[in-house]
Amino acid sequence: NCLPKWDKYNNYKLKLKSNNKFENITKSIFIMFTWRYLLNWKISSVYVKNIITLINDDYLNEVLEKNNITLYFGLHNFRRFKKKIKVNKMIKYVNQKDISDCLMNSSLLISDFSSIIFDMIYQNKPVIIFIPDAYDNKIKNLYQPGYYEIIESLKNGSIYFKNKYFNINDTIKKTIYYIKNNFKLEKSVKQFYDSFQLKCINNTNKFINYLVNDL
Repeated sequence: NCLPKWDKYNNYKLKLKSNNKFENITKSIFIMFTWRYLLNWKISSVYVKNIITLINDDYLNEVLEKNNITLYFGLHNFRRFKKKIKVNKMIKYVNQKDISDCLMNSSLLISDFSSIIFDMIYQNKPVIIFIPDAYDNKIKNLYQPGYYEIIESLKNGSIYFKNKYFNINDTIKKTIYYIKNNFKLEKSVKQFYDSFQLKCINNTNKFINYLVNDL
């Protein structure tokens, strides 16, 4: 259940704790979506349009500024749409090499079904799952096999996750809830996280030993 890269999160947390720096960390939100292969990468697609609408939302940006919270956006294959996003002092782009740092430093993640949600679950940080194209009637023909099935499973509940939303307003509402509550996990969400049993240490050594013994 454990990934070697999670050792980096453990070491970072210990370093902060030893230096008593937890209270001085500037809060931030990280948004990054799955690297989907979209057959028709246009600004008019439901997927692209809804993600950009979320990031550009005036009320959300007002709350970010009021609370001095930076929103980091992992571009992935959104690089071509940079000019469509209202960049201000509270929104910053994240390149591929900086994703790991964002996962360590951010207080909240907004994503769809990217595996990085487990990086945040491991750190006991809140995750909001937003499926921007859940009700796009063209979705079945837009993606490689598997994407449509995952989205349908999230919609019908056969894949269960807490804080799962299919529209922008609910996503913003939950984001602002976490901002106002200092990104504290609800008890039910903490219990959900605990069900994954991601209590791991020395993940890298365990992985190396597994490989050596397997050979």
